[in-house]
Amino acid sequence: MSLYIYTKTTEDINIFEGIIDLIRKDNLDIFVSVEHKRNFRELNSIKDEMKKNDILLIGSLKSLGISKVDIANELEYFINQKKYLIIAEIETSYEYGVSQPMNKAILKTILDSLLLNNNIVKLDFDRKSNAGRNKMEFPDNWEELYEKRDNEEISSKKFMEESGLKKATFYNMITEYREILKANKDFVNKYKLG
Repeated sequence: MSLYIYTKTTEDINIFEGIIDLIRKDNLDIFVSVEHKRNFRELNSIKDEMKKNDILLIGSLKSLGISKVDIANELEYFINQKKYLIIAEIETSYEYGVSQPMNKAILKTILDSLLLNNNIVKLDFDRKSNAGRNKMEFPDNWEELYEKRDNEEISSKKFMEESGLKKATFYNMITEYREILKANKDFVNKYKLG
């Protein structure tokens, strides 16, 4: 049996720890895939690899697609193919155990909520307060530019120009991204996945 953990580069991978402990079984192989928020190649690859009792663990519904239609299509896929999908931010998808009838019912409820737009499942991020600015997302070309800067192929100035970020935002994002990379590395080392 395999557990596939699929996350986006902007997500905190530590949200999966308690869930892994809940479903950890003997001979459970764990695979971690991290992908940019607009790419879904790894997700599609995982779906193709998954066997009957394998489980896919994601952080949020936004890991499945960019739009509500994309997310709905992916949920339908997991329901129709009878493949296990656990969503970390939706506790009911795992808190009572992982069985096929229960998982299918929960995914169907989430899908219905999305299609009927009755707000059982929210896709928008809640703001913690009314003060301050919205958190900026990493630009689409972030990973590519970060790697080039890290390999000293481009300067920080060139990085800022190509990403369209201002200096303070750029350095705040660099710090945040390094923290995400470190957390991901620590997670992989903790579960001996690397």
